[in-house]
Amino acid sequence: MIAHENGQSPFLLLCDHAGNAIPAKLGTLGVGPADLEDHIAVDIGIFSTCHWLAHRLDAPLLGQSYSRLVIDCNRKPGIATSMPIESDGRKVPGNVDINEAERKQRIAEIFTPYHEAVARMIQQRTIALGRPPILCAMHSFTRVFGGQTRDCDIGVIHGGTSAIADRMLQRLQSFGEFRVGRNVPYVIDFQGDYTVPVHGAAGQVPYIEIEICQDLIASCSGQRKLAAMLEAAFRDAETTLNG
Repeated sequence: MIAHENGQSPFLLLCDHAGNAIPAKLGTLGVGPADLEDHIAVDIGIFSTCHWLAHRLDAPLLGQSYSRLVIDCNRKPGIATSMPIESDGRKVPGNVDINEAERKQRIAEIFTPYHEAVARMIQQRTIALGRPPILCAMHSFTRVFGGQTRDCDIGVIHGGTSAIADRMLQRLQSFGEFRVGRNVPYVIDFQGDYTVPVHGAAGQVPYIEIEICQDLIASCSGQRKLAAMLEAAFRDAETTLNG
């Protein structure tokens, strides 16, 4: 899924878990309808939020429409969470006995085309801007995971030091409405994650990862509200490039 492909913003918005589609030949992977609408299958609300944000920033947006249960496009192929047999305590029967040919097929048909599209868009934006874009990995997270309630609303995530992350964190905290933290509820796993380590860090492309609690963006009004807040933070971060 691509939106605002020719946007002029220096930001490139990516949603690795934008959709919950499953190839017809895989059925439902053995999970129920409620699970396919839940966080184990999709980052709830993130693509719609980013669609509003892309419009406000005039930024290109690329999203992966297939469910993370089929193949997680933010995990390096071959690790256990790439094609999970269990997620947040729920079994995924369709992933239990995948043979090597089936694994390679999912990689070839879903994972590889998505990341080729990311690489292509980074190259196009670099040519257009005269410098690499700022890669923005956009995600949402569930309020309760593994039976534990998370005590944050928005996470600004980055490995090492980053003026972009610092500026965004300060701006989001200045609203005083949500609990905004650094490297919460996750840190980047440079061994197991894919998008930021490969397209950002390894490619020497500036990057930021944003995590938003799903209950904040489950509705259209919430999505538009967060998009407006994020726009202010992104525009503040942009000044670090020009100042």
